Amino acid sequence: MISDCVYCGILDLNDSGFFQDTFELLLVVVPAAICFTLWRMFVTNKSGPRGGIEVLGLDDSSFVYSDLSRSGISTYLRLLYCMTGIFTFVLGLLATEIVKYLQSIT
Repeated sequence: MISDCVYCGILDLNDSGFFQDTFELLLVVVPAAICFTLWRMFVTNKSGPRGGIEVLGLDDSSFVYSDLSRSGISTYLRLLYCMTGIFTFVLGLLATEIVKYLQSIT
């Protein structure tokens, strides 16, 4: 049973129902994640040309051996990622405060 929070507040939910739902979800997700990870490790396991270094094929970049040099992401792009994350967080806080304010005046 999936918990439905539409008709009750988040604090009105009982703990036993939440833990039951979480356990049922884990029964499906954990075996699938283990099988997927083992398949990726054993099926797409690659050996690099330098000294028999093992490279697990867990992403697209592992199909071609690359040096362990600096990544191609520029400093500007990393700064942009950080600023976007901070902006999104602050925007979420602002939206929460606006909703709380609107609920308090009505």
